[in-house]
Amino acid sequence: MKATDLLKEQHREVDELFERIAQADTNEIGALRDELVASLVGHAAIEEELFYPATREALGASPLIPTSYEEHSLVEIMLQKLLSTEPGDETFHARLGVLKELVRHHVEEEEQELLPQAERAMGADRLEELGARLEARFDQVREGNVEALLSQIVAKSMPAAGGRRTRAAKPAARKAAAKRPPAKRASTQRAETSRGAPKGRRGAAATTGRKKAADAAPAKTGRAAPARKTGRATTSRTTASRPAKTSRTGRKGGRTSNASAR
Repeated sequence: MKATDLLKEQHREVDELFERIAQADTNEIGALRDELVASLVGHAAIEEELFYPATREALGASPLIPTSYEEHSLVEIMLQKLLSTEPGDETFHARLGVLKELVRHHVEEEEQELLPQAERAMGADRLEELGARLEARFDQVREGNVEALLSQIVAKSMPAAGGRRTRAAKPAARKAAAKRPPAKRASTQRAETSRGAPKGRRGAAATTGRKKAADAAPAKTGRAAPARKTGRATTSRTTASRPAKTSRTGRKGGRTSNASAR
């Protein structure tokens, strides 16, 4: 059987399993779920290990292949969630529905684009030989420990866990860096102080000017005070001169008296 025909056949089988699980009793769901998981894990394994590399070799670089790997990763994560959910749990059918949509979307893209391109690029003989290898590997996966293989695949497809640890370490690095900068802040303060020095000199100059103005004000008051003293001095001299006039008048009077006496 050609590789492309084998993959299409497995797509039909998986779709039928989804329908059977949706209609099955609770007692039958567990066994059908395990069958579904085994079929999807085996199908993804033969595509990732054999079919996609052969298709890339035949087609060259194609965005369809990396997209298919990523879609497989999502399907495998949902398979692991489905395995960890009891059939009677209310989330079981919700997870089953999400898984079904992912698988159908992936199948549609493969059958409409990737498989036709692979058929044109490889030829019938190459597809037959590849189909035999795919079928043998599929049976091998199903006979092994499917759940353990699924856990390994999901772990490899999620390196983000290490990325989260790395990102979590960044705040610690920022905290450590925040502890170091005191020296930088001190130098910045010194720089700001040095930059502010001119302002300080101008401020000092302004203060000195105000002090000089304050000193100048009392000086004016002091000069005004002597003026008042001068006024008092003048008054005293005027008062002192009056007796002199009186004495002269007295002398005149004296002379008049003397004249009269003569």
